Amino acid sequence: MSRKLVVLHIDGVSADFLAKALAAGEMPFVQHLIDAEGYELHRYRCGVPSTTPFAQAGILYGDNIEIPSFRWWDRERSVVVQFGAGSTFKSVADKYFQGRDPLTRDGACIAACYPAGAADDFGIAYQDRSYGRQAKSRSAASVLVPYLANPIHLGDWVVQTVAVLARTAKDYAIARSEGRHPARGYVAVDVVEEIFVHHLTRYAVQKAMREGYSPIYGAFYAFDETAHAFGPSDRSAMHVLKHVDRTIRKVASVRGEAYELLVLSDHGQVETTRFAGARGRAFGEVLAELLPGFRIQEIKGADYGPPEDQATGRVRVTMSGGLAHVYFDGPRARMGHTELTAQHPDLARAVSGLRQVALVMSRDGGEDVFHVRGEEIRGPRIKPLLAAYDDPDILFAQLSRLNSFQSCGDLIVFGAFVDGKQVNFEDQAGGHGSIGGDQLHPFVLAKKEWEIDTSSVRGAHELHPILSRLRDRLAT
Repeated sequence: MSRKLVVLHIDGVSADFLAKALAAGEMPFVQHLIDAEGYELHRYRCGVPSTTPFAQAGILYGDNIEIPSFRWWDRERSVVVQFGAGSTFKSVADKYFQGRDPLTRDGACIAACYPAGAADDFGIAYQDRSYGRQAKSRSAASVLVPYLANPIHLGDWVVQTVAVLARTAKDYAIARSEGRHPARGYVAVDVVEEIFVHHLTRYAVQKAMREGYSPIYGAFYAFDETAHAFGPSDRSAMHVLKHVDRTIRKVASVRGEAYELLVLSDHGQVETTRFAGARGRAFGEVLAELLPGFRIQEIKGADYGPPEDQATGRVRVTMSGGLAHVYFDGPRARMGHTELTAQHPDLARAVSGLRQVALVMSRDGGEDVFHVRGEEIRGPRIKPLLAAYDDPDILFAQLSRLNSFQSCGDLIVFGAFVDGKQVNFEDQAGGHGSIGGDQLHPFVLAKKEWEIDTSSVRGAHELHPILSRLRDRLAT
């Protein structure tokens, strides 16, 4: 008998963090799936950068080439490409995914960064992310109105609103009293995510199941936002994971005989310390000192250096967690290492010499060039230093693949681990996007009988054929 497939994407949860939550008894329904329904937990590597747009493109299309971070500068079209609120990916979307077989073709893709060939992409809270207006896609109102018209849903929403506001206020106060500094911007986003977006996304997934769509892909971001706000090891992150467990249970409750359920994540999270906090100055300010006369623009940050009309040049810096791309204004193509060194001979060396920087990467023709602690290292000779972060052969291949993208900055900068926390270029208590630790190791929760093997998956794009085969196998 043919079966339909629903995939739940739980943003930001690493395989190890999920295993710890299960061992602590914090996710009883997921434990039930393992004990009673024959599910097992698989680790895989998402690749570098460990960001949602990169990993999700790989999962949904099998192609994440030229997606170098959460946000980047498109030289050809002179636009900052970013996701989330105010997404601009639609301005460059025609350049991506041509000829690919999307995972959710003719199905439903809910709250994702991309429509992925879906007949219905349920443009609700993440409608600004959806550049593909499919004929059957619904507006926010068409999902929200029937949801709130149900007294049970409305009552649950009111109760959850009160509970989330009270818990978040308490967690924030405790964190401050313990001398920690939650990321206030993400605290507000976290509240909205839990109260509003999460519930509507769950309802949209259930609605798609009742209407027979397949495959269905639904993305839930509450844990990731909470971990950004408070850090992944904070008590509030575990509270949200319990909320996620209830959501998985509620979605599973409408499976009936028609649907099979698979749960996965796109990347993990690590505890972070802010670059400005660790260094005393923002990254853009440091670059302005190293590049006198240049106007430095941190995307989603401040500007540094002389006024625009007095500057001799301009540099844009896009920051995605522990990863930063540095773009010199003017060239329509990425600047090679030789040209960059000729114009700014000490820049890569100086940036890599900062205690808060793990390594700096550029490209010299087809060769990878790394700078670590002021020393230039070419190609595979970097591997012994990469062993501190992950398997050096795998990580080198991941870095080299990223470094081949023309959409990357002229310099790519990775934050170092300082006192057990990764230096983050954004204002976050927990983050990802860089190298090292849980951020590189997400999970897939699948039935043993499907015989899924993720042991050789080195990037999220390699997960796509595995899921596509499962989709097709279930449908026959």
